[in-house]
Amino acid sequence: MLTLMHKFIFIIFLLPVTILSQNQDLDNVAGDLIFLTGKYVAPAAQATTYQSSGGWYTTAKKKTLWTVEVSVQGNVLFIPNSKQNVLAEESNLTNLTIQGTETAASIPSALGGESNVVFEGVINGDSFEFDAPEGLNQSLVNHYQVQAGLGLWKGTTLIGRYSPKIKIDKTHYQVFGFGLQHNLSQWIPSLKESSFNIAGLASYSNYNVSDEFTPANLVLGTINAINVEGESIQFNVLASKKIKSFDFSAALGINISTFTYEMGGEGELLLAVLNQALTTLEDNETNFKADLGINYNLENLSINSMLTIGAYANVLFGVNYNLDI
Repeated sequence: MLTLMHKFIFIIFLLPVTILSQNQDLDNVAGDLIFLTGKYVAPAAQATTYQSSGGWYTTAKKKTLWTVEVSVQGNVLFIPNSKQNVLAEESNLTNLTIQGTETAASIPSALGGESNVVFEGVINGDSFEFDAPEGLNQSLVNHYQVQAGLGLWKGTTLIGRYSPKIKIDKTHYQVFGFGLQHNLSQWIPSLKESSFNIAGLASYSNYNVSDEFTPANLVLGTINAINVEGESIQFNVLASKKIKSFDFSAALGINISTFTYEMGGEGELLLAVLNQALTTLEDNETNFKADLGINYNLENLSINSMLTIGAYANVLFGVNYNLDI
């Protein structure tokens, strides 16, 4: 989600009156705004899952019992041009039109840049217009996190990760999660003593993205914040090969994510109406991804890098320390 929240507040201002009114024009405008908001938000929601999906492991090899690996990681997410803009077509809209002679226009997503597209609409014979929202306007986004893995019985590793609340532009971002990795090679006789290992990994992540902005005084109350909660479950099959001091790894995974939205402010009825309207943006997102990693071992210390590829590309760098407890 990153910096999308303050970018589409223009949509929210029209919703309370729209939803409370029985006027057909208002109902149609509300439907159009929700549709455009969904197209605007979707690329950023997908990007969030990719940015947090890598780096859960350094090797498929099982850890010895009670061995702890503590990691500090940095992520760099690259935003492709194809995700920076979305197509708005009048054929998908009921009330709103695009200013000018064009019936379709490319507008920024939450990850895009600037826009000169203007939408027009009519309510009870009165016309209005608003600019298409602008996006993040950056080609990459980075954040940092800490992670720890604990070796348990039967080649199982318990993993936990946490990213302190950080500020990206005008938005605060925070993530935590946990996972379980299980070594499968130990159950395959030909691989038991091999330097080649395979493993399964399941993980859960929880995201919180919040944005506070200048209070907007509406008829029924005030709004001054928007909060986005996201959850994802990920399943991976991974393999690694040890060559001297290096561990080379690869993985395939599937990620299933859900996001919910909530406005903050004052005015119980106003917030109830707004948050009910925002539920139309809630949906499940399924993505597939692949990881390619390398880990260099220096006694108890290791340095690793991982490339996660799919709809987005994310590069992770980590420094890891292993100790027995």
